[in-house]
Amino acid sequence: MDKTDLIVRAKYVITMTNPLIIEDGAVAIDNGLIKAVGRASDVLSQYRGEEVINRDRHILMPGLIDTHTHTQQVLLRSFINDERLALPPLWTKLLIPFEELLNDELAYLSSLVSVIAMAKNGITYFIEAGAPRPRELIKAINEVGIRGVVTRSTFNVRGDKITDADDAIRGIEELLPEVNDRVRVWCSIRQVMMATEDLLLKVKDYCLNKGLGITYHLGEYQGEVDYALTKYGIRPLEVFDKLGLTLVRPTVIAHAVYLSSRERAIVRDRGLGIAWCPMVDSIAMGLHWLPMFNDALFGFGSDGGAFTSLDLLHETKIARAVGKALTVGITYDKSSFNSITMLRALTGWGGLLIGDNVGAIKEGFKADLITLRLNDARALPAYDPVESVVSFLDGHDVNDVLVGGRFIVRDGKLFSVSEDDIIEKLYAVMPIVNEKLNNIKYGAF
Repeated sequence: MDKTDLIVRAKYVITMTNPLIIEDGAVAIDNGLIKAVGRASDVLSQYRGEEVINRDRHILMPGLIDTHTHTQQVLLRSFINDERLALPPLWTKLLIPFEELLNDELAYLSSLVSVIAMAKNGITYFIEAGAPRPRELIKAINEVGIRGVVTRSTFNVRGDKITDADDAIRGIEELLPEVNDRVRVWCSIRQVMMATEDLLLKVKDYCLNKGLGITYHLGEYQGEVDYALTKYGIRPLEVFDKLGLTLVRPTVIAHAVYLSSRERAIVRDRGLGIAWCPMVDSIAMGLHWLPMFNDALFGFGSDGGAFTSLDLLHETKIARAVGKALTVGITYDKSSFNSITMLRALTGWGGLLIGDNVGAIKEGFKADLITLRLNDARALPAYDPVESVVSFLDGHDVNDVLVGGRFIVRDGKLFSVSEDDIIEKLYAVMPIVNEKLNNIKYGAF
């Protein structure tokens, strides 16, 4: 009988491979990797775990992947009301001015709050859209223990002011020594409207030369489309394609709501990924086209704690409702944009979306796993675990979170950080942050 570090047994194991569901299943974990998965009787007969965890009223599945978040905007939570949401465009009127007011202490606290919330909600991997102070985010990732793709907020155009593109590239380069088994570094572009062509080309070259992925906001604002048509004569994603940015792998495009048929063809033909943020995209941009097509690689994003509770399981329910409203309302098709597709989006299509061996429970993959409780009247009966995850369970039902086979959350309790201490710090800084916000409101709007 082979020894292994840990065996987790559960009522249901959702593997995201074949077979999709194993009833009374178990997973053997060793050295941070999945060693075996199958029926509990088979796994337990072949492996002896240093520890065996029994979750007989739980679903065990791959950890969730947040494909688009802003970890250093969470201190804006509850400030962006309907009036402020309507600011055109919101990022230059409020979001970036707020980020510029953060010092290291506030950026670290914001990062820590965000990463803690993601961990407790079952997110084991995330893509930061562009942190103004990325080193503070790296500290938070290392402290809590989930995985993150860290990017620096990258732009060189702000109103009439243009800064040196090389300075932006140096800002990315400075982060590379921080890479470890929890931290990856990618490039990012804040917006086509905020980047010179020189910067776009240099970011592309840097990504290709260093083998880095990229994420960028695109197709999120009608004015952005008009800008690209006026400056380049083509739409935003066509600009990026012409300049070669679509050669970078992995690529995850945030939002991508306003894409033409030609731009959608670029997404499909280049194998690009899309981060759909169901809550924010719906309230700020409108209906997304994704549910009407089945040829795009996409994941779900929270867009950060300024707008959401960082709960991807909740985002999935919004996506299901929006998606069905489109497919039923336009074609009376109730079965497309199905639950398995949404579950694949939640877990990154077996790592394809982010270029890593995560998002599936299979031998040799990283042991990034979560368990979800099935011991609540609000969650039962649970005949089909896929439908339970997509339609009924949310972040509050997360019981355990493992990253690399190590518990980050166990029985609902966070391991490495005192959440009570963080809450006390939040209450202490709220008056300071509120004053900063009011200064932005009356000074810049």
